Amino acid sequence: MADQSRIFFGTIMKYSNVDELREVIKELNRELELLEKSKKAICNMVLNEKQVLYCPKCGSININKNGKYNGRQNYLCKDCNRKFNDLTNTIFHHTHLTYKQLEQAIGCVINLFPIRKMAKILKISTKTAFTLRHKIISCLKSINSSFKLHGNIELDEYYLSINLKGTRPKNMPRFSKKRTSHGSRKRGISNHKVCVTSGIDENDNMFFEVAGTSSVTKEMIKNTVIPRISDFKKIITDCKSSYEDIAIRNNWNLKQIKSGAYTDDENNNLANINSLHQQLTLYLSNFRGVSTKHLQEYLDLFCFLKYLNWTIEYDDQLKEFKNKICTKNTTITYKNVCNNYSIFDFDKIYADYNFYPSKTTT
Repeated sequence: MADQSRIFFGTIMKYSNVDELREVIKELNRELELLEKSKKAICNMVLNEKQVLYCPKCGSININKNGKYNGRQNYLCKDCNRKFNDLTNTIFHHTHLTYKQLEQAIGCVINLFPIRKMAKILKISTKTAFTLRHKIISCLKSINSSFKLHGNIELDEYYLSINLKGTRPKNMPRFSKKRTSHGSRKRGISNHKVCVTSGIDENDNMFFEVAGTSSVTKEMIKNTVIPRISDFKKIITDCKSSYEDIAIRNNWNLKQIKSGAYTDDENNNLANINSLHQQLTLYLSNFRGVSTKHLQEYLDLFCFLKYLNWTIEYDDQLKEFKNKICTKNTTITYKNVCNNYSIFDFDKIYADYNFYPSKTTT
């Protein structure tokens, strides 16, 4: 790349006439604009980042070329007979946006722009902007899951009220709250609270995982925390008994901070994870409420933005983000982005409300 840059600038320097140089730059800008509007630029970027070409349905590498369509190479999986191309199941699939617009969309996500502002910048509808945001952040799950915690690790929970934002009235499991209301009618940590397990190590690796409702349990820790821990020295938590049994079973060097205390006798504390929770609260306030069914995606975005800010120079963050997600699979489409999917059974959670929405409500 350095050699190509020297050749390019060497060619430019041959032009001593200012007008000639301006014409060259104008022509280059025209060529760049044409390339940005074509699918070829997107395909080339994806192919450059893909290490192995595989079937997006079954993961097989036993594939054959299957002709071309609109200049794009098609493939056929010999194991499941799935037909696909380089962009299938990526964020670029089923989109008419240009390379430049997709870069702008990623920039809007990094800067936490509202949906309406993103739609105005890209000159698209708010529904398309909403779909594009969720296609982008859904790719981060597989990236964040590869991060493991090492060394000295701090663990704690973060609780949020269940948010049914975006649920149609006919699918509501409870009555709709007024805009001025906050939280749940149940006090304390009830089954109307979402429990998010979280952790951070001495190297600033972190995770946030939606674990369930109500207070943290041994099963939640087993499912969401244990898979994220590797090569630990000591694990610092609060005094919840759920951690004690897990620590014995997994031979943790557990250090627990008593309620009301900031440190223990060995100066262990939960300062880093508590600070991270404060930053998460500020981050979520940018979205004026995050639907519980989409909460995990926004938590993944929070973790990845922290990774970018701590490891990548600001000017290079857009490129790093783009390269990381361009080959990741996503099933989010314009049609299913608003589906009422969730790991929670909201009808069961709110069964004591005895709420039966009118089927005539639209």
